[in-house]
Amino acid sequence: MRRCIDWRLGDDPVRVVDLGSMNVNGSYRELLPPTCDYVGVDLEPGPGVDVVLTDVYSLPFEDGSVDVVLSGQMLEHCGQFWRVFSEIYRILKPGGLAFTIAPSAGPVHRYPVDCYRFYPDSWQALADWSGLRLVQSWTDERGPWCDTVGIFQKGEGLQPVTAPRPAPAVSHGALGPHPDPAVEARGGARPYLEVLADLHQVVQPQLYLEIGVRSGASLALAGCPAIAIDPDPSPKFAPGPEVTLHRCTSDEFFFFNGPESFAGKVDLAFIDGMHLAEFVYRDFINVERVMSPRGVVVIDDVLPNHPLQAVRQRQSKVWTGDVWRFVELLAKLRKDLKLTWLDTEPSGLLVISNLNPGDRKLWSAYNPQIRKLVDAETPPPAEVISRSAAVAPTLENLRQAAGR
Repeated sequence: MRRCIDWRLGDDPVRVVDLGSMNVNGSYRELLPPTCDYVGVDLEPGPGVDVVLTDVYSLPFEDGSVDVVLSGQMLEHCGQFWRVFSEIYRILKPGGLAFTIAPSAGPVHRYPVDCYRFYPDSWQALADWSGLRLVQSWTDERGPWCDTVGIFQKGEGLQPVTAPRPAPAVSHGALGPHPDPAVEARGGARPYLEVLADLHQVVQPQLYLEIGVRSGASLALAGCPAIAIDPDPSPKFAPGPEVTLHRCTSDEFFFFNGPESFAGKVDLAFIDGMHLAEFVYRDFINVERVMSPRGVVVIDDVLPNHPLQAVRQRQSKVWTGDVWRFVELLAKLRKDLKLTWLDTEPSGLLVISNLNPGDRKLWSAYNPQIRKLVDAETPPPAEVISRSAAVAPTLENLRQAAGR
């Protein structure tokens, strides 16, 4: 839903009606610009509900009075969902939009009933039924729900989005050091850039991929064609002639560049984007799918040196975020992978080999595992802080880590 809103809604004041708005796992109201006139609609009173329906198939809004209708994870619980689409058409203004999301898979989850699953062809059939025009649809591969998303318009004019939109600029100013010098501890036997340079020599990649390029110091180590992904790299970054820079988020890059674009071609990938577990999770599952048979993935910031370096809200100059949580999950769910923690300065590297681009465990478990990662509040265990599982980043250990 965030993608739909980011793509299609600006800052103009619009009236938005959310069908099935009760705040159970979060509210779409939080995603909307403050200029929106939001009305939450549901069958019972509760948080996030402004209007309680007496008839699910009769929306209490005048014809052509609404700019945008949202419906997320509601239609599978609606016995006669096609009647709801007729009502959406009726209340939308000419040119108005509807964003719908419903699962294509997943277990039965009655609320109070669970009747249907939806595919992209479902949205086209409902567009034909209701008079709406289906502008764009896709099915999210992440489970267990594998949601199908539809963007509709009442009328003509809107076209599908076929490439990432420019991302907003971010501040590149560094956070000052924490008042407690211990919080800014930096460990490691060798600087991580030196170790990455050695890995390039060990792997000899023909195609390199990097997420989060910053000023380009690590990207400059590649002696081959490289794919660089960063929505807003440092002004100091100057890509070389063999670098293809994509100024977008990694989520948007992989949305528009599926595995068929360059599957099996990436030999070495470095993930150093957002320092939050859910972002690293998505980056890894997307990257693994495009790796070559003997490819190697490296994740930065896996070994915080102090508990405050590992918090989700940055409080220190040296900051790893909770990347370590995803690494812990990876070790639990993907025992087929070869994981090697390296004692690098300042905050450790994880080298992953024995990849399996066709493995679906992390994809299928995505929604429940993400919720656990985001809700977790425990600090990193002592063995993470002490780096007890990390090995010295010697050339021999790098060869073993990379399976060479």
